Amino acid sequence: MDPALRRLAATTAGALAVALTIGSAGPAAAQDIDVSSLGEGGVETALEVIGSLPVGSTAGVIGSVGSADFPLGTGSQTPLYGDPRPHKDVTAPGFVSKTEVGDYEYWVVDSFAMQREVLVEVMPSKGEGPAPVLYLLDGVDSPEDPSGWRSMARTDTRPLADDNVHVVAPTGAYASYWTDWKSDDPLLGNYKWETFLTEELPGIVESQLQVTDKAAVGGVSMGGQAAMHLAATYDMYDAVMSFSGNYSTMDPLGYQTLRMTVETRGADVQNMWGPHGSDQWRENDTISHVGGLDGKSVFFSAGSGVIGPEDLAVYGPDVQSLAVGVVLERGVLEGTTAFERALTRSGVEHEVVYTPTGAHNWVNFMKNFDAGWDYIKPALQG
Repeated sequence: MDPALRRLAATTAGALAVALTIGSAGPAAAQDIDVSSLGEGGVETALEVIGSLPVGSTAGVIGSVGSADFPLGTGSQTPLYGDPRPHKDVTAPGFVSKTEVGDYEYWVVDSFAMQREVLVEVMPSKGEGPAPVLYLLDGVDSPEDPSGWRSMARTDTRPLADDNVHVVAPTGAYASYWTDWKSDDPLLGNYKWETFLTEELPGIVESQLQVTDKAAVGGVSMGGQAAMHLAATYDMYDAVMSFSGNYSTMDPLGYQTLRMTVETRGADVQNMWGPHGSDQWRENDTISHVGGLDGKSVFFSAGSGVIGPEDLAVYGPDVQSLAVGVVLERGVLEGTTAFERALTRSGVEHEVVYTPTGAHNWVNFMKNFDAGWDYIKPALQG
């Protein structure tokens, strides 16, 4: 095998130790490998190398490390997608202003918990009268304007755009896991996203839109993990859908994935929930308290990590990013099957879909979005 291909194979197996990526943005794995140096046919051969990695390779690599924090390479840092909003003296959460862009509205709202403004992307129901609310949580990059839900998922072109539902997507939660952080982070500042989502935003939505007493939450990747945790923890959600989430914070694979998601963006994961194993880490381990999902409509999906034509279209000749996407989704697959088993053991009704191909990217996330919406929609029509 060509030496460059051999290095690519080895680095792919440990790609989570180098970088985290989501969608079309993210750092390169195997950064010392120039794809152009692989020569004629090299890209195709590289894809065969990546595709031949066993599905269990992700857990094998991370599991062998356990809870030890292996160092990240100097090339693993990825800048935030934007600057966190600055401090603002806020006396109470509330609506500030609105800008309309086509079918979307962009609300600036105040968060008392975070002492800052938050930009919220809203697609109001086109129907008349009250409508349920679907909260959508973005992945690690969580861009502000537009969110991934508008730019990548194109929610305005999907069937739910014609359904009687308000779609609400908060933005700017860079590398946050949509959770309340234990300590302020020097890069990210004061993060209290769970409080914002559950205590502040619903009241703001109710002040601006006609709503019913039904709500659901959904997310991709980082947002999928958070959505499942929120639905299992709070009675305010009647349904949840998650795409390529990872639902354990306590096993080695879940812990290292989460740690590197945060730290490749330049933040300190201990500022989030303290040392691994603390009460906050355990509280966010959804797989250990799936009983909170009983009686709710639960949908989730994962790709196989097998490269499909759609993945080739996403990454093009960027074999390095494709390698990371493959390893990430194979880790997601392992975590998803474990989560499915936990739900089944607890007798929690659910629907899970495994796609035969797909790396960790928006194209793969959205393969089952419409099916997920169809599944949870009856719970909101009540």
